[in-house]
Parts: sequence; C-alpha cells; structure tokens
Amino acid sequence: MSNRKAPDLTSYFSAAKQSQQLSEAEEEIQRLKIEIEELRAAGSNELETQLAALREQLESTAGILSIPIEQIQPNPEQPRQTFLSESVESMSRSLEKDGQLEPIILMRRGDLVIFDGERRWRSARALGWQNLHAVIISEPVALHRKALLTSLHREDLNPLDKAEAIVRELANNTDIDAADIPRILNTAVRRLNAQKRMSQVVELMTATEDVQQHGLADLALEEREQAVLGLLLDLQLNPASVDANIFPMLGLAPDLKAAIRESGLKGVHGMALAKLNGKNLGKTEDEALTIRVQVTQKVMAEKLSATKTRKLVNETIASQAKEDVKLSRNIKQVAKVTGNLQKLSSETLAAAEIDQLTQLQEILKQKLAEIEEIVKDTGEDRLV
Repeated sequence: MSNRKAPDLTSYFSAAKQSQQLSEAEEEIQRLKIEIEELRAAGSNELETQLAALREQLESTAGILSIPIEQIQPNPEQPRQTFLSESVESMSRSLEKDGQLEPIILMRRGDLVIFDGERRWRSARALGWQNLHAVIISEPVALHRKALLTSLHREDLNPLDKAEAIVRELANNTDIDAADIPRILNTAVRRLNAQKRMSQVVELMTATEDVQQHGLADLALEEREQAVLGLLLDLQLNPASVDANIFPMLGLAPDLKAAIRESGLKGVHGMALAKLNGKNLGKTEDEALTIRVQVTQKVMAEKLSATKTRKLVNETIASQAKEDVKLSRNIKQVAKVTGNLQKLSSETLAAAEIDQLTQLQEILKQKLAEIEEIVKDTGEDRLV
C-alpha cells in the first residue's frame, strides 16, 4: 500500500514567503533597482523617493510586517470557537514578558483576516498593543480545510469545537445535511464493526487518496457513507474514533456545552456528566438539570479526574434511586394506613375498650394537626 506523509502544517506558514504578494514585491524591487541606476545616471531628484520605496519593499521581502491591530479581523471560519479567558491571560503574560516571538498569519480578504494566531491577537488587544508582527498570504483554496488541519493537530482544541468544525467541513464538501452526518457515520461504523472490517478502514488512513477510494469501494458502503468516510480519511482522522469520541459531543446538553466552552470542562468529563439526565435519575429534565449543574460545579471546583467524575456520577444516580425507593415506601405506608382506617366500622369501634378509643382519638388528633400543617405548607409552595 502506498503511504503518504501527514499534512505539513508548516508549509502554510512558509507559504507566506512564497505568496503572490511577495513574488510581486521581489519583481518590484528589481524594477526599482533598474530605475534607481537610471536616475543616478541622470542625476534626477526623484532618486530619494525611489530609494524610500525600495527600502519599504525590502522590508516586505523579510515576510514580516508590523500591522495595526485595529486593521486585523478574526476569521469567522476559524475552527476554534473557544478562547478561555485563562488561556488568553496566559498568552498576555507571555507577550508581556518575552514579546511576540513569532508573527501571526493574515489573509487579505478585503480586510486582513486571521488565518493563524487569533489567541495572540486577542491577548495583544487585551494588553493595549497597537501593532502585531504578521505575515500576509493569499487566501488559501479550501480555506476551512487548511484551517481545520492546522487546528486538528493542536492538543488544546476542545472536542466540541473539533466536532463542529469536522461536520462543517464534511457538509461543505458533500450534499449531506450537517445534522445527518453523525448518524451516517455511526451507522457505517457499527456495520463495519459487526462485519469485523473496521480495521481495513483504519489501515487506509495513511494511504494515498486513490488507494483510500478503492479501499472504501471494496467495502460496499452506501454512497453517503463512502463520502463521509473518504473525507475523514483525507483529513487523516480515524472514523471509529470520531464516531466514539468526537461526534457524541454534539449531543451534549446546552449546560455541558457551555461548561466546555466557558469554563474549560474536558470533553471526557462532559460525556460522563451527560449520564445525569432525567431518564437515569428518574426526574424531570428540569430537576435533572439542577442536579447536573451542581455535580458539574463540584467536578470543576475539585478538578476531579475522569475516573473520579464517573464514580461521582454513578454515586449520584444510585443516591437518587435510593431516595425514590424511600419515597415510594412512604407513599405505600400512608395508603395502607388510610385503607385500614376506612375498614374500621362503627361496630368494631363500639366493641373496643374505652381506653383504646381514647388513645386512638388522641393519635388521630395529633396526626390530623400534622396533616393540616403539611397541606397548608404545600399549598403555599404552589402559590409561590
């Protein structure tokens, strides 16, 4: 099987030096040099002006420019949608201490749009910097794919951003609705696993595109399944891993997605906490949400590991089940006593000893007062 190398992400960066603008700049420099020699020979006053232009072009050929931050815009197609405040603050400290060690990469799309370096841009803005070092490249063909490849190889890209970016890339390159893509992949993976043929797909990850397409054709996949698996392999992603670990993030409850994006909750913790739903807890979804938010806060405050988080989730579910059993037992006991009281006939009471009746009367008075108090409190709660 023919192999191919992993995407060379650094080529996107070096592409800046090879960009059309820079090539044009080099041509302009040569033209200016010729003109300057001609002006020197003619003793023209335009010489200084032309020399200034040459210096500017020479600075450009270094590939690094100082760009006013106000002229830089974030990329709406950026796969990374999460920029935690802690991460931005950390970068701000680094910029403040060591300065900007490497330029950000910008594309000229009317405005100067960030291709890579949005965290540095956010941090520099927070510090009140006026300029950033940058290289400018032509807008890459298939921009989202290149931005996605760049982001996929960074460990700090959270799985929720990753899942949404992969779905968007697949939807952009097929006629499949984004909402259907996780289901199509899941169906294909389950069938291939049942046929014990999933390993054949994984082996195709480092193959050439032609080999990948022939390999997928041999698996007799449906057209849409082959399209989804083919694009995942083209991104050098394991379809089984995407199905098991990444796409499930899309189905998380909104509170867990917010915790991932805003508070840095890990995806594996989010998946564990997702078990705290109405069905597993025997509660309404609103009641389950209250419990899940409390447990999520505890997980983040105590920085629990994934293993300890799963244990806490299981304990919470078990605890709720015990409470439900206790509640059910109490309800049955009240129903049983009510039934027994109804069975007490006048004849039975008339045949009882007077002391027995007096004791029963006192107990009923006491219980009736307690019942009236509970009914009153319950009614007030419902009015609130």
